[in-house]
Amino acid sequence: MQPAKQLSVRNSGKRSLELVLAFSMLAGALVLQGCSAVPQSTAAATPPARSITLPSASVGSTYEQVLVSNASRESVRLTQGQVPPGLTFNAGRGTISGVLTTAGTFTFAISMTVGPRETTTLCSYTLTVNASNQVISVQISPTTTSFVAGAKVQFYATVKGTSNTAVNWTASAGSISKTGLWTAPASASSNRASIMAISAADPSAYSSAVATISNSQFKILTSSLPPGVKGTPYSAPMAASGGQEPYRWNVLSGSLPTGLKLDASTGFFSGSPTVPGTYSFKVQGSDATQQSSEHSYSLFIAKSGTSCGPPRYSCSRIDQAIVQTPAPPNMGNLTGVNTIVADPDFGNRIARVTDADENPLASFQNRTFMTTSSGSADENIWNLDSTLLIVQDTGALGYPLTFDPSTMQASRIYVRKFPSTNGLVLKRTGIWSRVTPNLLYTEDGTTIQKYDFSDRVNPPAPQLLYDFTSSPNCLPAGFAATWQSRGGVSADDTAFAMGYSNKGGQGTGIYAVVYKVGSGCSVLNTSTGQVSGDWGVKGTIDRPERWTIHNTKISKDGNWLIIAKENCLITTCSTGPYFWQIGTTNVISCGDGGLGSGHWTEGYTHWVNNHNTPVGSEAMRLFALPSSVINITPYLPSSGINGILDQHLSWNNADPLDNVPFGSSTWTPLSPFTGPWYNEIIGVATDRSGTIWRFAHTFITARHQNFTVKYGIGSVSQDGRFFAFSSDWMSTLGSESGAKNCTTGINCRGDVFVVELR
Repeated sequence: MQPAKQLSVRNSGKRSLELVLAFSMLAGALVLQGCSAVPQSTAAATPPARSITLPSASVGSTYEQVLVSNASRESVRLTQGQVPPGLTFNAGRGTISGVLTTAGTFTFAISMTVGPRETTTLCSYTLTVNASNQVISVQISPTTTSFVAGAKVQFYATVKGTSNTAVNWTASAGSISKTGLWTAPASASSNRASIMAISAADPSAYSSAVATISNSQFKILTSSLPPGVKGTPYSAPMAASGGQEPYRWNVLSGSLPTGLKLDASTGFFSGSPTVPGTYSFKVQGSDATQQSSEHSYSLFIAKSGTSCGPPRYSCSRIDQAIVQTPAPPNMGNLTGVNTIVADPDFGNRIARVTDADENPLASFQNRTFMTTSSGSADENIWNLDSTLLIVQDTGALGYPLTFDPSTMQASRIYVRKFPSTNGLVLKRTGIWSRVTPNLLYTEDGTTIQKYDFSDRVNPPAPQLLYDFTSSPNCLPAGFAATWQSRGGVSADDTAFAMGYSNKGGQGTGIYAVVYKVGSGCSVLNTSTGQVSGDWGVKGTIDRPERWTIHNTKISKDGNWLIIAKENCLITTCSTGPYFWQIGTTNVISCGDGGLGSGHWTEGYTHWVNNHNTPVGSEAMRLFALPSSVINITPYLPSSGINGILDQHLSWNNADPLDNVPFGSSTWTPLSPFTGPWYNEIIGVATDRSGTIWRFAHTFITARHQNFTVKYGIGSVSQDGRFFAFSSDWMSTLGSESGAKNCTTGINCRGDVFVVELR
């Protein structure tokens, strides 16, 4: 008798088991494990069976057990009972194996006859199969979708918790194959169908999807294509709605500009045109059910040397067609920073620069991000060469980002150096220098500070520039700021303006202050009308009005401070903001010239506002001569610009002639739109040509709970190449709670997006 050995037993559905079974060596052959051999000549006609209990297992698990270690010289057969359902007995290998399907206790016997002495061994085996102790789950995809009548849709099912991944398919309407290919009803009268995948291992485990059947027709949405330039890379998408995806595209007639092609599957025009001119062609789009739609286009290719960017923006649309907001391109829901899409109607690239992921772009996961918590489009959030910008979250914290103007990729600065603080976070946002690209000016209480970003590896420490309480001629002794308004910095970085209160919040301030490098402070107390300070004229302003401050903004030349009135402190005050000639007692009211309402922005020596007469009109005037109003958009359509149209203007250039266009985001809750420019990023020429460039949709719902996101408020870069704006992207960015879905106007997230201005 040989010594006992160990045999490996597998139960792969549960865990690997090691069963130690003894076996005997008779006549040079291995025998049934655990059973004694009896010579035929001395054995009873039916030798007694020895009972062996096999390792138990569970329904749905893979099971394999070696009963005979070597059957090459043996006659092995199943003599009594049956192996458990799902298993098979392999006499040649001496094993039972398979996937268990039925719970219970099963007994069977196996005999083996060994020659030449014909020794017979008989064993009885008992195997207990337990009900599945794993939770079987089924996931179906897609979960919800819409299709036209008669469409064919492939559904998929994923089964977890069992090695038996088979499912049975059912459909409440239409028909479905064994592989999950569903055919929608031929008629849309059955407008909903439930598709169900049921686990073959456990019928109580299933998953269902809802399909909506409609007669929605495939329709091309792209109404026009942006112009291109010879030798310049071109990219523009085709957009469609309805029908059943995937869509297919082809040029039906005419010819594309030489060097361009239309991708049949993505619908993108791409390439570099080689011959200037105007090209006419017709594009056909079709859906998966062979519905089709056609649209004719005229594409202008300009000669090389044409500027696609500022100040002429020759590659952007200037038409006045009414363009409804299309379905928003996919920006990734909660995450998706640095995703780039082309606007479906205007062709310009749009990049997402913030998302809900707290590493690396957020300090608090899922918070809304915006261009500025102040709600002012006048904030200069871009540095001089568009390589840095700063954004904010709902806690008013500021986040400096690096930005690559060529790739439009953004990232938090100093994150790797300081992972615990997740990069540099400022108490609030700031104003970038218009002299050097690395300086950011911020305020803290009564102080002006600056950060130098020349070192992009090690974060800078704030440097004190000026404290408005450091001079006895500036803010009163012991002044403790309870509210401040950032007035900005002049084009040469020599004049810095602020508005302050020590009595409460916005609307309670009465101190308008300006620091000039090398000269000191000048102060206007708007409640007393007194001008004081370290330099300039001192005394009482030359008009009787007294008021509290809503906000302050400095002109780019540093000579004028625009002070928006909150409350009138006397019987009557002028309408519109006041222009204070800094360091003098000269105060002019914009209301004196009329048409001073609406949102506004300031240039070098001019002030621009949208006075809403008619809706959408823009007016410009000199700070020194506000009574002379220049209508810079005189050629608006006489009808069609109806209802609510709000604009927030942004003019961050430092052009002494104020000839550079300014940017704006527009807002309306109207749907459908009744005129052009609604909920878009636009540019407005200041040369009285009436030119309005259309750069992109803002994809706002116009109902977000955050003011800046609701109005799509943004900021144009100093070089005029980009516009950063806030958007909820039609409520597709997830919830501020971290959920993928949200309720518009209640808890949807917002993020910052950058559009390239061409």
